[in-house]
Amino acid sequence: MTTEPEGDPVEPAEVRAARSAIEAYLSGTGAEGNRLPRSAGGPPGSSEPATDGAPTGGDRRIDDATAERIAREAWDAVSAVTPPPPDPGSDAGPARTAKEQEPAEVIERRRQAVAVVRGLQLLGYHLDETLLPGPDMAAG
Repeated sequence: MTTEPEGDPVEPAEVRAARSAIEAYLSGTGAEGNRLPRSAGGPPGSSEPATDGAPTGGDRRIDDATAERIAREAWDAVSAVTPPPPDPGSDAGPARTAKEQEPAEVIERRRQAVAVVRGLQLLGYHLDETLLPGPDMAAG
């Protein structure tokens, strides 16, 4: 699959977010400014080089495994700014819902991660179900 638009000048915001995340990943400026390590080679038993789905030269194509790494980086960015839950033993105040306590940065990063994941799906990438946003936000 390619990161280039397929002739539709008006694409959904999720697709633009996914393309932006793909470009950031390919240029080495993904979530938190660093990329995940490359594997030692292609699939077991193959003679493919250690590109791990990353493009070579001018090729801007990625595979489903790379799309999953991009989605995981988006969720990792959410986790990185999410404060730990309060200790029930030391917090005598009234119980508050998670939405009331979340800083704006966490909300924005979560919104961005959801947009990236949905955009990757719209582009046709198949992602692990743990990376998909849902009612329990398993990935976030």
